[in-house]
Amino acid sequence: MTRDITPHYFDSNNSGMSPASMKTHSCTVQSSTLLDDNTHENGEFNVNNTKAMNDKQEDDDDEYQDIDDDDDDVNDSTWILYKDDDGEDQDNQLTYHHTEPQKLKDLDWKDLPTFIHNMDYDHLNSHECKSARVENQTLLSIRRKTIAANAIVRLPYKGSSVYICSQNSFQQKVDDYMARTGAYKLIHQLNGVNQNASKKCLIDIVERVEIKLHNLLRSKSIAKRQYLAMTIDRSSLRLNYLYFVPETHKGQIPVRPIMVCNDGPTMAIARYITPLLWSIFDRATNCIRFSNGAIDVVHAIERYAQNGHLKPSALFVTLNMDNLTTIVSHEQTIAALKSLLSDQLKDQMIQGITVDTMIELVYIVLQNQFCVSNNKLYQQFKGGASGLPLTMLLAYINMFYGQHRDLVASFVEKNELFGRYQDQALLTWHGSEDEFHTLFNTGIDTEHLMTMSVGSTIHFHDLEIGHNSKGVLESKVYYDRDIDTLPNVSDESIENLPKQLHAVLYRAVRCCSDLEKFRWERSLINVSFLLSGLPPGSIDSIIQNFYVEFGLPTRSFSCVLQDDEYHQLRRNIIQDVDRQVELKKQREKQNQHTLFIPCPKFLDHKQLADYKKGIIEWWKKY
Repeated sequence: MTRDITPHYFDSNNSGMSPASMKTHSCTVQSSTLLDDNTHENGEFNVNNTKAMNDKQEDDDDEYQDIDDDDDDVNDSTWILYKDDDGEDQDNQLTYHHTEPQKLKDLDWKDLPTFIHNMDYDHLNSHECKSARVENQTLLSIRRKTIAANAIVRLPYKGSSVYICSQNSFQQKVDDYMARTGAYKLIHQLNGVNQNASKKCLIDIVERVEIKLHNLLRSKSIAKRQYLAMTIDRSSLRLNYLYFVPETHKGQIPVRPIMVCNDGPTMAIARYITPLLWSIFDRATNCIRFSNGAIDVVHAIERYAQNGHLKPSALFVTLNMDNLTTIVSHEQTIAALKSLLSDQLKDQMIQGITVDTMIELVYIVLQNQFCVSNNKLYQQFKGGASGLPLTMLLAYINMFYGQHRDLVASFVEKNELFGRYQDQALLTWHGSEDEFHTLFNTGIDTEHLMTMSVGSTIHFHDLEIGHNSKGVLESKVYYDRDIDTLPNVSDESIENLPKQLHAVLYRAVRCCSDLEKFRWERSLINVSFLLSGLPPGSIDSIIQNFYVEFGLPTRSFSCVLQDDEYHQLRRNIIQDVDRQVELKKQREKQNQHTLFIPCPKFLDHKQLADYKKGIIEWWKKY
């Protein structure tokens, strides 16, 4: 049987591409099985075979691979400390949003013995094999003891430690959180007559979303390309699921919700409209996006100072808004969004979408936040899911445009620096602290919902920056004593440690404003990598190669760097940052003219070559 490889939505009239601009894209079909005991029955969330499906998948079990021969990585030999994300997804997630390792995606804690028993040790040497077996036995021992003690083991929201407590105690924390926030409404206990309620819920959401998109397309409220961008991907569709993690860095160790919704039915809508809305918000507030965390913050503030805008008396303000994501009502959020769009869009349209249509799209995402947790079906009707691209955007809009517009107008007028990275915002303030608090408190009372810091020196994620006693701008790497006191490299394999050392050095030079701070940071780096198993000679060699790579003359680096050498090293790395930004812009421009096509996984290279040849012939023909 010949497989039809023509995408059903492909427009053959698109002449803006050539065979050279086509790339195949990895498209893994995921199982509907969920992670752990907080989730539901196997297969409960798959709708590939339901009546709601319009375009049946020919083979639900196909796996996909990338057949693109091009190496899209800028430097595959370099371990990147900050991910160069495509679009806004990274920026919209909460700071420490958890991810699922692919091998553990469908693993339940109770399946751990079988998983370990079936592990392949053949690729390990004798020492690694012995270490792996010892660690696996430790895991099994922990599992037996936690079961016997009716306890659970959880990774914290921040940091690299683990948290152990009784199941009853942890569940009480979860219940208290739900009661305090009032963000989640229990729909069904998933047992008995309601055991298929989650499946029906997913089907209903799919039908509502598809009807809404179809109606918007038919009324010409959205274009065909927009409709296709927002349509549901049925190959990897599953209901959102919710779990909680402890915040061990806070007193009394509260819990925080993590909503996994990457394969949810409204994710495509959220991913499409979020960058459009961010662009409007950024323009309205003069907000800078720090896509690479501390590196971009240092870069922006130093340039702001070099341009003569930063005075020695200026204060720095940080605002952490993640608590707002599950507190604010949808009505309040929609009102703030309407105000922003109406004020900023003179023709009341963005890329052909009217304000009313954009509000409809946001509303259907917010109204369909259903999830499974602990064998129960919930609806989140306040705030947004932690993994949803829209959530952080709406928190920013609600805070800076809905509640504190006077404050925003003031720092825009005064040309203050305002930037954002994930759930934390930073701004300069050329005025008194009392003046700032007065302006901030004129809005709706949200101070108790966020963590705010104002001072001449502040920390922003892993950066500490401020003015010293002489009014000179200084910066260095920041460590939270309640989380990590050394650069955390314990999760990396020994093969990846050299790449990570390179990345950590890169960050250290970028963040440390002078040689003294860099020397201190380097001493912490040395200790951390020694404890992680990297030999002293390897550490010295990697550091020497790092110096040479960024322009220092080859010599014996056993002696201490001099001030002029360090400043030259830092200037060269700043220039490297600028080059990377420009390369990213070029890649984004190239991707606008690149067609990504999913392809099946082939068993041999001949099949792969034939498939690629067929794609090119098909392109030339049509």
